[in-house]
Amino acid sequence: MKHFNALLLTLFLLPLFSLAQSNYKPGYLITLKGDTLRGFIDYQEWDSNPTAISFKTAISDRKPQSFTISNISFFNVAELATYQKYICPVSMDETNTARLSSGRDTSYKIDTVFLKILQKGKNVALYSYSDGFKTRFYISEAPDYVPTELIYRIYDDTGISANKEGNTVIENTYLKQLFAIANKHNALDDDLSRTFETASYSQPDLLTIVSRINNISKSEYAKKYAGHSKLNFYVSAALNISNTSSNSSAPYTTGGGGWPYTSYLPAVSFGLNIIPKPSTGKVELRAELSFAETKFSSSYQLKVSPYVGEKASFNQLGISLIPQIIYNIYNAENFKFYVGAGIGVTRFVYSNAYFGSQDPNISDGGIGSSDPYYFNGTDSSYLLKAGAKINKKFEIFFNYFTNTATTQGGYFQFVNSSKQIGIVYLLGK
Repeated sequence: MKHFNALLLTLFLLPLFSLAQSNYKPGYLITLKGDTLRGFIDYQEWDSNPTAISFKTAISDRKPQSFTISNISFFNVAELATYQKYICPVSMDETNTARLSSGRDTSYKIDTVFLKILQKGKNVALYSYSDGFKTRFYISEAPDYVPTELIYRIYDDTGISANKEGNTVIENTYLKQLFAIANKHNALDDDLSRTFETASYSQPDLLTIVSRINNISKSEYAKKYAGHSKLNFYVSAALNISNTSSNSSAPYTTGGGGWPYTSYLPAVSFGLNIIPKPSTGKVELRAELSFAETKFSSSYQLKVSPYVGEKASFNQLGISLIPQIIYNIYNAENFKFYVGAGIGVTRFVYSNAYFGSQDPNISDGGIGSSDPYYFNGTDSSYLLKAGAKINKKFEIFFNYFTNTATTQGGYFQFVNSSKQIGIVYLLGK
C-alpha cells in the first residue's frame, strides 16, 4: 500500500513539473527585416504578455528556434492569438483594491512590448498588455494604428481631501476616450450609449464597444469572440476490482475468522466531457454516471462455539455520480497522458444476501439469523485516476477509489475499496 500511495503522489505532482509543456500550433512571425517565417509556435496561456517565443519550421524539428522582442516585430498563432511589437507608455499606478495608493498616481514608463491584438477593424484596434502587475488596454485608430493606453485609475484620496475618512476615487477616463472615438465614427446610438453606462475596464466590455465602432454585427461578434468551450459525451467499460474487508476487531474477523474477498466484475459509465479552453486543452472537466458491480462470498469456520462452517455472500451494485477534473500532463494532438481527481456519491443496491450455516442440516446456533448485515445505503469516496487518450477517440484509464462503508457496523463492519482498468470511447470531435 505504501508503494501504491507513493505512485499516486508522484502522478499528482507531475503537473508541477510540466507547466512549461510545449503546445506547438501553426503560425507565423515577421522579423525586423520584414521577412515572414511560417511554421509552428509554442502557444501558452500566457498570464503576462510574452517577450520571447519558441518556433519550429516543421513540427518534427527536435530543436526549436527562439525569437525575442529584439528580433521580431509580429507573430500570429493561427486562430488563437496575435501579438505586435510597439514602443509605448505603460502606466505604473496600482489598481488592485487591496493595495491602493494614497493619492493620484500618473506614473508610467516607456517600454518595448508585445501588445496582444484583441481586434483590428476598419476604424480602430484594441490591444491588451499584462505584466504580472496589472492588465492594461490600448486603443488605436486607422490608418496609422498608433496605440494609446485606455486610462483607468483607482486610488484613496485620504490626506488630500476635505473628507477626513477618505474616499476611493475611480477615474473611468477610458470611457471618455472611447466615447469620443465612437462619436467621431458615427457609431453612437441608444444601444451603444446604454453599453457605455455599464461598461467595466474588462476585455468583454471593451470588445463590445470596439466591435460597434468597427461596425461588426452581433452575430459576427458572437461567432468570433464568444470563446465557446468544447463539449462531448463518452461511454466507458471497465473491470471493477473490488475488495471487501472487515475491521480487524469485528466479530466476523475475531470470532468467525472470516477473510476479505476480491471480486472481478464489470463497470460501465456514461459521461459529459467539457474542455474550457480548447486552444490548449490542458484541463478537462467531467460529470460521470457510473454503474459498478461487486460481489462478496466467504465460507469460513467459526472460532467460537458452535465451531461450525458459516457462509456469507451478497451482490452489490453501486450507482455513482462522479464530478472530475483532469490535467493533461503530456498534451500532443493525437496522444495525451493525464491525471485526474474527483469525488463520487454512490447509492448501493444489494441482492442475493445470505448469512448462515454452510450445511443447512447443521445448526449454527442462530448466529446467521441474529446478526444481519445492516447494509449501508449511500456513501462517498475520492477518486484518483490516470490514463491516456489516443487519436481523440479512445482512452485507457486506471481509477482508484478510496474506501466506502458496506455495512453500518454490527457483526461484519465491512468496507470496500475498488480499482478499475478500462477503456473510454469519446463521441463527437
